[in-house]
Amino acid sequence: DCVYVTSMGNPTGGRNPITSRQKRLMSILSFAEMDEASQLQIFSNILGQFLKDFDPSIGRTTDSIISATQKLFGIISEELLPTPVRPHYTFNLRDIAKVIQGTLMITPKVCETKTMFTTLWVHECFRVFRDRMINQTDADWVTEQCMKLVEEEMGLNPTDCLDESGRLFFGDYMIPGAEPRLYELVPDREKLTNTIVEYLNDYNSESKSPMNLVLFLDAIEHVSRISRILRQPRGNALLLGVGGSGRQSLTRLASYVSEYDTFQVEIAKGYGIPEWREDIKTCLLKAGVESQPVTFLFSDVQIIDEQMVEDINSILNAGDIPGLYAAEDLDAINTACRIECQKKRLPPTKINIFAQYLIRVRQNVHVVFCMSPVGEEFRLRLLMFPSLVNCCTIDWFMPWP
Repeated sequence: DCVYVTSMGNPTGGRNPITSRQKRLMSILSFAEMDEASQLQIFSNILGQFLKDFDPSIGRTTDSIISATQKLFGIISEELLPTPVRPHYTFNLRDIAKVIQGTLMITPKVCETKTMFTTLWVHECFRVFRDRMINQTDADWVTEQCMKLVEEEMGLNPTDCLDESGRLFFGDYMIPGAEPRLYELVPDREKLTNTIVEYLNDYNSESKSPMNLVLFLDAIEHVSRISRILRQPRGNALLLGVGGSGRQSLTRLASYVSEYDTFQVEIAKGYGIPEWREDIKTCLLKAGVESQPVTFLFSDVQIIDEQMVEDINSILNAGDIPGLYAAEDLDAINTACRIECQKKRLPPTKINIFAQYLIRVRQNVHVVFCMSPVGEEFRLRLLMFPSLVNCCTIDWFMPWP
């Protein structure tokens, strides 16, 4: 009485082909890659609607921005293929969506010219594509491709968008406590450094475990990248670098800058899957029932069972782990999320209420997973748990200069 529905990616990048003996028992449906015309139609509608309130010269760039993103995605997908050293070089349609989503964070107040909007587009391409590069050579190659497209598609001089340092900073953290927080270009590096140092001092004065950090520009750049990811709806990060490169400390600081709570499990003697599930439940209920934004910080040195990575994969993908909640937890969820159903004029059935709860969880929980790219385990985990790449923005920590 079983019907099997199975799914798989193409047999490349370490995936094994399936035998004909198994395939002959299946009816096979193939999902072809979405063609460029369909992509253009979808993303042009999203971006075009958003840019209606902006200067008309910016609105007219919609098609060239989408076209440039598609071309960049195409070049990178063809040239930068995954290998055992860089298994996270897998790109899909979500990457184009992340670039467009990044451009939707700006407001007409801080973006008045076509050049400024193009600079924002370059910044978002850097964050989505360049940040995952494993060495300076690959990063410079991505920069070069972006600059070519700025010239060809936008008709602008690349030096208008990027200075000699090759760094771009956009963020909403320059005015602490501002309401609303505006996502804008940060041109003054000295002022940026002073602001982040001020945040660190405030964090240390409030925290039970202060962090003794020396904040130089590379570290500040990582703080800016992480706070950008945390600010996005469903923004999750995969931080890749060797131990001691500052991934966890900079995440705590970025979370403080974004005014989010940081949640991290503490592995002690006798800690097992039941304790892990209890900790996860505490974090998810805080986000879903209390509607508080929370940064869930997790490191690969805390993994005592691969089940933990599988649970994180489920949270990234669906915001839920099957069989996690007891009856009293479900009562709390029903009480908190019944109002959401009423607001949206949905019948308050158990399924609808839980669906609203999951929406809240996915909006408020930002998973930051710190992994070391050294060794075979890293490659195997990325193959077994594809959400680690698909649902996360990747930031590669290169050696400090």
